[in-house]
Amino acid sequence: MTTKSFATYDEATQRHIIELGCFIYAKSLEHHRENHPNPAVPEANMVCLKQQVENLSTRVFEVREEEYKKGEAKVAEYKQQLTSERQRLDKILATIQTDTERQIASKTEHLHKKIADLETKNKWYYSLYEDKSKGKNYEEELYPKLLDYNDMQLNSIWQITHVGSVLSEKTDFHFRHKDTNVVILLDTKNNLPTNPVVSTAEFERDVLRKETNAIGGIMLANGNISCKKRFEMNRIQQKILVYVSCFDRDNIAYLFSLLDMILEMSRGSSLEHGSSVTSIAAVEAFRTLLIADYKREQSNLDNAERLRRIAQKSIDAILSEFETHFPGEDIEIVAKSDEVTASSVRNKPKTSTDIIDYTTLEKDRTVIGQRSKYYLEYGTTIQYFKNNYARNQKVKSLDQQVVISVHTSSSSN
Repeated sequence: MTTKSFATYDEATQRHIIELGCFIYAKSLEHHRENHPNPAVPEANMVCLKQQVENLSTRVFEVREEEYKKGEAKVAEYKQQLTSERQRLDKILATIQTDTERQIASKTEHLHKKIADLETKNKWYYSLYEDKSKGKNYEEELYPKLLDYNDMQLNSIWQITHVGSVLSEKTDFHFRHKDTNVVILLDTKNNLPTNPVVSTAEFERDVLRKETNAIGGIMLANGNISCKKRFEMNRIQQKILVYVSCFDRDNIAYLFSLLDMILEMSRGSSLEHGSSVTSIAAVEAFRTLLIADYKREQSNLDNAERLRRIAQKSIDAILSEFETHFPGEDIEIVAKSDEVTASSVRNKPKTSTDIIDYTTLEKDRTVIGQRSKYYLEYGTTIQYFKNNYARNQKVKSLDQQVVISVHTSSSSN
């Protein structure tokens, strides 16, 4: 066995091999002496054998020392590898920690920006739809709706004046009927459901004032009115006072129905008290006038129906002629080719999602209308509209030399 092959064994095995070799050697020598007694063995052989034993013992210690040093070297190598691995793991952990912190900082910054955007957007919506803390906002929101309904549904029969806080003892709105010239007052209360209107004395005083010359009045409350039902009507000094609690500000038709009711009730009261207001002859004349108006409007309706039938016959004839000469074409589409072409554009302007800062927009400007996404700037005036159509109509009516800025919130209405 060579030293190199002997070194492949561990220390315990090596020790066992040496001890086993010594044991076998001793037994072999003893067996040889017993079976081959030779007292005349030369002294030189004995010395040689002893020297071999000593050499073997020395070699055993040398091998043991070499293996111990190799073991220490392995331990040092393993420690170095462990240190290197720890350093590598520390670098990985540091990289992960840095990346995590970076992602957290980025996410936090994104969330802070999103919160700021949402707060700005919330402020915009609040300013546009929910900022009703003051009665003035309530009035300014209601006024355009009153004007629109009066113009589109009633042919502007009422002259509506927004008095607001300009004049005291005049309520918020004056309605003057253009035919009868009577006046009805409207007072609005933007109170919360938990904060009812405590007193109606000022409203009643305003309606009853001689200078006002009103036949009645309406109190609209956003919440409740103390000591009043949800709907209550009183007559004081021949004037009709109506109280409406929890009014829905979008129900404009109901408000004008109340105006008509007050008008009719006041007219009936005037007829009952003819001695102080009018005479029987005046009543009969008024009756005759109404009948004449009815006959006139009925005649206009009949004429309109007759003209409609004539126009329909002409249209049918034109359609027949068009189909004969231009088969396969749709005259309705051809007649509105410009509108159809505009509607068929592949890429249309997108609805704007910009958040509008109304406070900055309206600074040092004259403001007309209720806040909305559709507005027009001209000169020192900013005007809001309900939709694009109304805004475009205004643009057409403006002098072309006036510098205008149109906020395109939608491609169409």
